[in-house]
Amino acid sequence: MLNISVEMIKSMTGYASESFVINTTKFLVEIKSVNSKHLDLSIRIPQILKSFENNLRKKLTDKLHRGKIEINVSTEGKLNKENVSINKEIVKKYIKELKKIDDSQDVNYLKIAMGLPNTYESKSVELNNKQTKSLLNKIYSVIIKVDTFRKKEGLATERDIKDKVSKIKNSLNQIKKIEKERILKKRKKLITELDKIKLEIDNNRFEQEMIYYMEKFDINEEIIRLKSHLILFNESIKSKDPIGKKLGFICQEIGREINTLGSKANDAVLQKHVIEMKENLEKIKENILNIL
Repeated sequence: MLNISVEMIKSMTGYASESFVINTTKFLVEIKSVNSKHLDLSIRIPQILKSFENNLRKKLTDKLHRGKIEINVSTEGKLNKENVSINKEIVKKYIKELKKIDDSQDVNYLKIAMGLPNTYESKSVELNNKQTKSLLNKIYSVIIKVDTFRKKEGLATERDIKDKVSKIKNSLNQIKKIEKERILKKRKKLITELDKIKLEIDNNRFEQEMIYYMEKFDINEEIIRLKSHLILFNESIKSKDPIGKKLGFICQEIGREINTLGSKANDAVLQKHVIEMKENLEKIKENILNIL
């Protein structure tokens, strides 16, 4: 069984949220992450944090590395209701436009208008340097929570990969056991068929042709290369760096050798093991798509 490191694999799927109050303003921080071939950041933050957007982007990149990541920092405005006002001009304009669409007397245009964007406004949130630093630290802590979530998801993925790689290795061991018998059976069957037609043959020429014929069915090189790829997979998965893409490339090589084994098999028992290896490899590939 391959020894796969528990702590190194991380999923690209993650989620964390937290709400808190700073200077009478309630903030909600929400971060979502799903798999992606590249780093795709979507950052929505209040105006007071715009000057720190590059810092936040760097923090997300350094900690989460890859994936489609959405971070949304929103505010519910001042907790004191007197700081909230209605944009009367905007509301009037909404009502006017709604009546152009439907001038029915039964429609509550005011209610509809009040549910549309920008109908309310609150005084701008103001934070001093200490409070801003506190806000940023809380956002950074949510990023850490997403990373922790990814580690837990990665552990479950690691277990599944570990099981599937072990099954591929077991199938390969079974193929190695039947390989020598398979070649001998092919040789014996060919000689039996030639004996049936009772042809006089040149033994030296026959042996040369037999060697050439048997080489077409020989799979020792594929077995050696497949074993080597599995070892490389095992070594790579222990890396402290993101290894999802590298494991994907190794899986391509593993798949190439398994396909060649299948094309050379010409044996029902061997073909069965090849199919099992293909099934497990496809499941590994699915998991790797979500690995950092």
